[in-house]
Amino acid sequence: MKIKLLTTMIAGVLLVGCGGNDNSVDNGGKNTQTLQAFDPAIINMIVKYNCNDQTGTLTSRTAHNGKVITEDKNITEDPSICSFTFTGDENTKDVTNSKSMNKVIYTVPKGLAKKGQLITASPLTTYLTKKLDGALFTVAAATEALEELGLDELVNNGSITDITALFSDTETVINALPKDSKDRGILMATTMVLSDTLTSLPQDALITEIADVTTKITASVTTEYPFYPAVGTDTPTDEIIFLDVKETATNVQKDPAADITLPGKSPAIPVPDETKPVPPPTGGTGGDDGQNPNG
Repeated sequence: MKIKLLTTMIAGVLLVGCGGNDNSVDNGGKNTQTLQAFDPAIINMIVKYNCNDQTGTLTSRTAHNGKVITEDKNITEDPSICSFTFTGDENTKDVTNSKSMNKVIYTVPKGLAKKGQLITASPLTTYLTKKLDGALFTVAAATEALEELGLDELVNNGSITDITALFSDTETVINALPKDSKDRGILMATTMVLSDTLTSLPQDALITEIADVTTKITASVTTEYPFYPAVGTDTPTDEIIFLDVKETATNVQKDPAADITLPGKSPAIPVPDETKPVPPPTGGTGGDDGQNPNG
């Protein structure tokens, strides 16, 4: 189905952190930029950047809200020339359910980031980066990516009204959807499955393989859990779960025609609010100068 591009913009500014715009000039006039790892928020991801061949690693990892704030001029002066790579290790977790995000890699293509706006790294931006293969972000490419991942109907029915915002500020777009909406369940299931698929399949897997595996497993997830991550078929219940479908993704790639068997569900146990990021790897540059990304 060809996606109908909608021009309605999501109301208000992009997600803010501390009661104000934490993505622009603040903190005594310092020029800052906020980045977030989201599927949902992920703590302890390591962030690297490449801005017209100026490379570096932020001196802070992502915090409990998935965010990290930087004053690095390579980024703050014009983030649109930058690509980003977020990497997880044994300390990295999804804060909503404590799922390990070890070996997860999220990327952001050049051209997506905008000065003074949140920069999100997610499964969606990673898929789009692979699809672009070095080219700059365009709405057209992002639209095609959503169609390939089976999310075009959410655009056509108006649940997603700003394609760029979905990639640059995923959290705000998801939070705007009602918790009892199956469209929200489809979006959250897709990003979860896509994350596990990207992690489990070989790095040289074709983009068509990634999309095929993701859409097949997502269909199974949303059939059993239409309000994912909530349990319930007609209405969502208070039971919140998570799934790890990395092994499932490997099996589907090996035998696309085989029946899909989902793993057992696990209860979502959030990472405590007071949890702080672990010390960053040594040798990083371009940090946040002690700012609090939690707001």
